[in-house]
Amino acid sequence: MTQETPVVSLVVFQPPKSKKQGFFKKIFESAKTGAASARSSISVGHGSGTPSPSKGNRVADVVSPLLTSHSTRETSSREMGPPGASAIDWVQVRRDVNRSSSPSRNERVERAERCQMMDHPVIYSIEELQDTAEGDESIDGLPIHEPTNFNAANMNLVDKSARFISSLPPMTNSMSLAQGYICRPYKSDVQRLRAIFTWVSEKIAWEEPLDGLEVDIKRVLQAKRGTPEEIALLVHEMCGAVGLHSEIIHGYLKSPGDGLDLESLSRPNHWWNAVLVDGEWRMMDCALANPTNPQRSRFVTTNSSVAESWYFLARPLEFCYTHVPMYPEEQHIVPPVSPDVLLALPAVSPQYFKLGVQFPDYDTSLMRIEGLECMQLCLVVPPDVECAAEVEAPAFARDADGDFFESGDIVRKRALVQPDWFRGQKRITVKAVLPGDEGQAILKLYAGKKGLMHSSKDIPHPLALALPMMHSGENPPYDFVLRHPTPHAQRHDLYIMQPQCSRLAVNNTFVFAVRQHPASPSPPPKDDYYANGRASPSLFNRPSSALSMVSSTAGGSTISSNSNEFSASTSAISSTKSASGREKPAKLAIQSPSGKILRLTRKADHMMHSGDPNSSVTDAVAEGSVWETVIKIGERGTWRGLVLADRVARWCVFCEWECV
Repeated sequence: MTQETPVVSLVVFQPPKSKKQGFFKKIFESAKTGAASARSSISVGHGSGTPSPSKGNRVADVVSPLLTSHSTRETSSREMGPPGASAIDWVQVRRDVNRSSSPSRNERVERAERCQMMDHPVIYSIEELQDTAEGDESIDGLPIHEPTNFNAANMNLVDKSARFISSLPPMTNSMSLAQGYICRPYKSDVQRLRAIFTWVSEKIAWEEPLDGLEVDIKRVLQAKRGTPEEIALLVHEMCGAVGLHSEIIHGYLKSPGDGLDLESLSRPNHWWNAVLVDGEWRMMDCALANPTNPQRSRFVTTNSSVAESWYFLARPLEFCYTHVPMYPEEQHIVPPVSPDVLLALPAVSPQYFKLGVQFPDYDTSLMRIEGLECMQLCLVVPPDVECAAEVEAPAFARDADGDFFESGDIVRKRALVQPDWFRGQKRITVKAVLPGDEGQAILKLYAGKKGLMHSSKDIPHPLALALPMMHSGENPPYDFVLRHPTPHAQRHDLYIMQPQCSRLAVNNTFVFAVRQHPASPSPPPKDDYYANGRASPSLFNRPSSALSMVSSTAGGSTISSNSNEFSASTSAISSTKSASGREKPAKLAIQSPSGKILRLTRKADHMMHSGDPNSSVTDAVAEGSVWETVIKIGERGTWRGLVLADRVARWCVFCEWECV
């Protein structure tokens, strides 16, 4: 027996050398999956939809299909083919995945300190305004803690009557116009002011101011054209004719997207009015509300031939975001705020205040990024509001000498906008990078009622916010994951935790993680800025959309053991057994380019973290359930994220990645 033992060992163990290699290859593949799962567990343990570890630990929130083993890299290179076959280096894969990581609090502090070192002022203007100002000014100079909502009253009849007054006698002046025509039918001060506002804004065309031209109200009424100064003077005289106290204010008008300039108040460029109504100071800007004013299109992106009613009796605490008076006492804010703080406020549009958007963590260092950094904003919005964003930069062309110059065109690049929830509030996270090496651009955020956006190519919502972007250093081409609106699946808000980059690399392992939170129903109807505005669509009205698709099962790709296939019809049948439709968890999956559907499994069941109640909006821990799966990308093409529709057994595409 002892003599036959080596012979048997030679016969048994010699031939299967190739099987040994396959066995170790499986060990390496399982090590990849295990490493990715461990990293995902670390990021889920943090509990935040935008995990923000330090720079050294950033790899923890993203998938890393990368092992330092030399044999593993050789195996990967053999699978990807020759070097010229459009293979992406593993360092580039890690760079793209990490670039979209949310900066931690320490990293944001470093950015602010870097701006200060470069002599760029860092001002937390919104926080400073909220801490300093006690309220709008009343008639006795005290702050108003409960301001009146003057937009609650229906002013349609007043507007209609004012628009009928067009032809005036030749000798009409501002006093006879107000007493005999505009304000004659009305007894309340609000109605008289509204009639003056509507008539002046829509009947007096905007005219560019010229140096040396004297102000002449008679000429304005005869020609029905006037500069902002003449329009403000006309409103002042008409208010005085009917016994209303008003002021003419000269100051600086900020436009959305303009850079921070603390010296701009030394060159005022606009005129408006302050009026005293029902014991409260309010602001009116008939020149900017005028539809013929070319500057209005920068604030109001909706095409309308009527006056923008938000500029009628606006609150001073909201009006100061764009209108900065030369003298502090003309702010009508108690106590007056430093002009530098007002100039540092973000230039917002009327839609920002109509929808109740909040931007508490804003500071001027957010607009400056370097290298591979991305600009990130966190806003708080009502549950029935959705947002979209894009970056606009000037296009450059090259002349015959090789020099670059602005061609006059605009280059647009989509930004990543995702909703999540914290402490029962809806938070919108915006991430953006510049299209190329322009160095400067404008980030435009659009907001509107949920359900109106049906395609990622068109943005139907008005402009709410525009911020300048300044970038220095290298800026390699980069795109975020493409998000699609899902009008058929409105019950859940989805936040893609990873990967947030658009481009995936073949033969690499990725963790696909999505956080889901039930979308709260629309609040009951209440008084708004517009009594006749467009109503918010119901969450259950699903217009036709090309983004829905029937599940298909074809092709294949290597996935982890916790990912399994299931059909949309089977899921829908089982989901009908649940009692409450809104309490049911979302059905999420990933579809490969060949059509195979890989289901995401729930990793953290309704993580309702208490967190620090005093933490900022950006640092607050996100709520919701985390769904994920680990996939080794084996197919080139478009990978899609799917969510099951609310009432139909169909898949809706909510995001897309491209594998190259």
